[in-house]
Formats: sequence, C-alpha cells, structure tokens
Amino acid sequence: MQLMLDTANLKEIEQALQYCQLAGVTTNPSIMKKEGNVPFFEHMRAIKALIGEDATLHVQVIGNDCDTIVKEAKRIHKELGDNTFVKIPVSKEGLKAMQILRKEGIGVTATSVYTTFQGIMAVLAGARYMACYYNRMLDVNIDAQQVIGEIQHFIDESGSDCQIVAASFKNIQEITSSFACGASFCTVPYDVFMKGLSMPCIDKAVEDFKKDWNAVHGENVTIADL
Repeated sequence: MQLMLDTANLKEIEQALQYCQLAGVTTNPSIMKKEGNVPFFEHMRAIKALIGEDATLHVQVIGNDCDTIVKEAKRIHKELGDNTFVKIPVSKEGLKAMQILRKEGIGVTATSVYTTFQGIMAVLAGARYMACYYNRMLDVNIDAQQVIGEIQHFIDESGSDCQIVAASFKNIQEITSSFACGASFCTVPYDVFMKGLSMPCIDKAVEDFKKDWNAVHGENVTIADL
C-alpha cells in the first residue's frame, strides 16, 4: 500500500516529498489547467526529475477515438519513456486502444472507473494500473468499497498484474477505507494530503511533552545539549 500525489504542481510535489517517498504522480487535463499554459512535455519531465526513476508518472490522453488515443499514447511514451503510464478512460474506444498499446509494450492506467464491470474489462484489456474514483462513486450512490473489493478479487483470481489506484478523495477516511478494501495505491490531492498531517491533538500532545521537559531541564535545552 503506497501513496501517489494527484497534482501537476512542482512546489506541491517538492513539499510532499519532504514527508513521504511518493510511489508516483497522477495528472489529468483538469489538473494541468491549474498550472496554466506551461510547456506540456517539459513540465512532465520536470515532474519525473522530482519523483525519481523508480516512481511512476501517469499522463492522461485527450482523444476520444481509438486511433487518436493510440497516437497520443505513443507520443507520450516516446517523450517521457518507461515508468510513464498512459491514462485512458474505460470507454469502448478506450478499451480498444488499451489492447493495442499493451501488445506494443506501452503501459496503461485505466481511468474513470466507477463500476466493477468497467474494472473487469480494463483488466481483460491489459491495463497495468486502474484509477477507481472513490468519492465520485459515492456522489452517484455507488458503493465504492464494494466496487474496489470486487475488482481486487477479480484481479487476484485472474492472476493479472493490474493494480488498483484509488482516486478522487475529499477526506482521509476515504483514503484509509480504500486501502482497507484492497487498493494497492491511493493518489491523493495535495490539500487532502496536508490535512492528514495536520492534527491539533498531536500538536497539543507535543506541546505538553515540551512543557514537561522544560520544567525539568529548562527552556531551550534539547536532548542533543545534554
């Protein structure tokens, strides 16, 4: 169980890396819009440089038809190389493209997964990763935990190498629930990631410990000073 960051902001990635070794970064057109009109591939390469060779980068196509998706995927792979996975929505055209790209050795992340059947079809099409939209499922009255659990069961039974990347989160409970029901990864928005690190009760405990230490050793004396 590992964390990815759902952003294209270089400062956010740098900040998150101070607290956690990220397994990867996921992006999409809406995320890229927040960065303005930046040079696309140059920006993607900057992200790869930050997260390192062992982490994965997930880049989404724009095309809706199979031919365009395949062309975009090949360009992404050519420009960004291995350990870059092309995000393709699980539509009919997307599934056609996934099978073509798998045969050509281009890694695919199936995305926009809301249902168990979508997940099964993505596995059968050869997706290496699968982005299941946790909070968006809840918004349309779909049991996100059940869907993730059922897809993971199918992956286990089929012997597939596909791994679930739970996505679309509004709070920390959704992240921990995703891991609990079988997700291998969670890709987390920066603001939610930081909220998870901000706990007033922790700050209060640390402050109390500090006061007790100062009462014995005096202020501005650390263990390193002893």
